[in-house]
Amino acid sequence: MSSARQDTWYQLDNAANLFPAVSGDKNTNVFRLSCELRELVQKDLLQQAVDTALRSFPYFKVVMRRGLFWHYLEPTDLSPMVEQEHTRPCSRIFYKGVKDLLFRVTYYRKRINLEVFHAISDGGGALEFLKAIVYHYLVLAHKDSLPPPLPAPPGGSTPQQKAEDSFERYYTPQQKDSVFKQKAYTIGGTLLPSGHIKVIEARVSTKGLLALAKQKGVTITSYLAALLLLSIYHELMPRRALGKTVGVTVPVDLRGHFTSRSTRNFFSVVGVGYRFSQLPEENQLDAVLASISQQLTHHTRSDALAQRINYTMGIQKHPAARFTPLFIKNMVLKAAYQKAEACTTCALSNLGRITMPDCFDPYIDRFTCLLNPTSHHRLKLAVCSYGDQLTLSFSSVIAETGAQTWFLRYLAEQGLDVVITCNGGYDHEIL
Repeated sequence: MSSARQDTWYQLDNAANLFPAVSGDKNTNVFRLSCELRELVQKDLLQQAVDTALRSFPYFKVVMRRGLFWHYLEPTDLSPMVEQEHTRPCSRIFYKGVKDLLFRVTYYRKRINLEVFHAISDGGGALEFLKAIVYHYLVLAHKDSLPPPLPAPPGGSTPQQKAEDSFERYYTPQQKDSVFKQKAYTIGGTLLPSGHIKVIEARVSTKGLLALAKQKGVTITSYLAALLLLSIYHELMPRRALGKTVGVTVPVDLRGHFTSRSTRNFFSVVGVGYRFSQLPEENQLDAVLASISQQLTHHTRSDALAQRINYTMGIQKHPAARFTPLFIKNMVLKAAYQKAEACTTCALSNLGRITMPDCFDPYIDRFTCLLNPTSHHRLKLAVCSYGDQLTLSFSSVIAETGAQTWFLRYLAEQGLDVVITCNGGYDHEIL
C-alpha cells in the first residue's frame, strides 16, 4: 500500500451492511445533498475545494471490497473528479466488483451536488462533508472580500472521530426490539422506466410552516408526515385497500440522542402509520396528526432507539451471521430488507435546519436534499431548511403526481407561498 494511503481498512457499520446487498439499477441507495449559490459555480475552484475538504474527511476516500463473510471499505489513492451534472439525480454509484469512489461531486449552473452511496454515510454525516466543500469553495472564490478572521471550517472533529462506528460504541446486548411489523399499503400507479425518477421541489417559508405545526402542537416532521399520508389516501389509495395501514418510514439522526461526531452512518428508522378506515369525516388532519405525533414521540425516545440499535447489532453479532458466507448473507439481507420496507408505504427524511457561518450568507441561496425512491417506497419526501427557506423535495417512480399536488395545494390553502420547480416540465399542473 502506498504512503498516500492509510494502512487500515474499515468494517461496514451496522446500517451499511445492508446496502451492498440490496443495491442495483432500480434501488441505487444513493442520496443527494445540494447547495444552491447566488452565483455560477466555477469548476476549477470546486475541484480545489473538494480536494481540500477531503483532507479533513479521509473516510470518504474509500472503495468497497468483498470479503468471505462481510464487505469492507479500503482507503484508496483514487481522487474524485468534479464534473458538470450529466446523469439523472441519485443514479447508481456502487457496482459489485468495481473499485471506485462511493460518492460524486457535480455542479449545474449555481448548484453544487454531493451524491453519496448510503454504505459510507448518512444525511447527517454527508452534510458535514458538503458544508466543508462549500466553505472551501467560497473562501477560494471570495478570499479578498470575506472579512477576517475566517471562521473555522465545518466538521472540526478529528479523522478518528469522523470514522468512528457509533453503533458499536452504543451497543449493549441486554435490550432488543423487532423491526418487523404488519405489511402496509403499497402505492400503485404507472411506473416510470427503470432508472427514471420524477422530482418535484417546493420552497416555503420556514417560519410559516413552523407556525402551522405549532398551531397544531406538533413538530414539523409530524405535521409533514401526517400531510403526506393524507395526500396518499386522498389521491392514490383505492377504497378496497382501506383496511391496510398507510405507513411512513422516518430516519432518525442518532447524533441527537447519543454523543457522536462520526460522519459514518449513525441513524435509525422508525415506522409510523394510520389506518384510514377509521378516518372521521371532519378534522381529518387533526385525527391523523394526533396518531402520528404520538407514535413518533414514542418511537424516538432515547430508550426506544437504544433498543433498536441493540436489536440490529445483536443480529450482526450472532455467530450464525458472523460466520455465514457473504453470498448467503446477501440473500438473507435482501429478503429482510424487502420485508422491512414493505411495512411502510413511503419515506420522509427531515435533515432539519442547516447553518453556515454568517459571512457566507450573501453567497448561499439554499440547501436541498433528495432521496432515491424504491419499488416499495415509490414516493419519498426529503426536507431541509436554510434561513427562512424550507425545501420540500418529492421523488417518485410513478408518473402520477396527485399526492404531491394535494400536499402542496393544502399548504397553499393554509396561506403559505409555495414556489415549485419540477424536472418534468409540468410545474403549472401542481397549484
